[in-house]
Amino acid sequence: MIVAVTSWRGWGTTTTALALATAAALNGEAWLIEADPAGGVLAGRLPLPRTALGGLERVAFPVEQCSIVEAWHDVAHDHGRVRVVSAPAEPFRALACHRPRVDWIGGLRELPGTVVVDAGRLRPGSPTWPLLHAADVVVCVTAAEVSAAVATSEWLHVDGRVGPGERGIDAARVRVVFVDGPGGVAFSRATMQADFDAHYAGWLPWDAVGVDRLHSGALRRGPLWSAAQRVAAHLAASVAASAAESEAVGVS
Repeated sequence: MIVAVTSWRGWGTTTTALALATAAALNGEAWLIEADPAGGVLAGRLPLPRTALGGLERVAFPVEQCSIVEAWHDVAHDHGRVRVVSAPAEPFRALACHRPRVDWIGGLRELPGTVVVDAGRLRPGSPTWPLLHAADVVVCVTAAEVSAAVATSEWLHVDGRVGPGERGIDAARVRVVFVDGPGGVAFSRATMQADFDAHYAGWLPWDAVGVDRLHSGALRRGPLWSAAQRVAAHLAASVAASAAESEAVGVS
């Protein structure tokens, strides 16, 4: 299963991606691929060795001939139970990874288990559209703050387009995760669950201690851990249901 994590308005994309990968690892192999074209941040947040820096660049522009699976395993480093591949911190080099010599997006299907990809924030002309279209489910992260929630709702209503002439995305594959951050005027959880209906995937609490544990690789308890498990289970069930529906349509 490939889960692409992005945002239209709001923040918390990378933290959400890491939390979902950590929760998915409880039930099998899990990967976190950092592919934000604006540049990666994982190298500054996680205790990764220097050899882990900019691993995505080495997959996209290999210097030695090997299979795509071998390339992923060569650059990945374990963070807790999650196999992490970080993006270059420099924006130009991170952007170049989306114009690769090797099709690493197609290679994601060859990785075992759950693959969570941090696609960063959506912008007009974003190079991440092929990645979003390749995913089984697209998670849009937003705050419950009024302007962010309304903007995300409008984004869904126009099938994920972010500008005139932009390619849209099948809204049926989009699930929205709310990050309950401090500050601003916010909608309640019940209101967001009702308004977003089938697109609603869950609510992650503001849990500074949990985020610290997540970054250290020791997140195994607390409100963030419980919430991330629920969201991960919801996404897995959603993808399974979609696959079953597609199979039924194909048989008929």
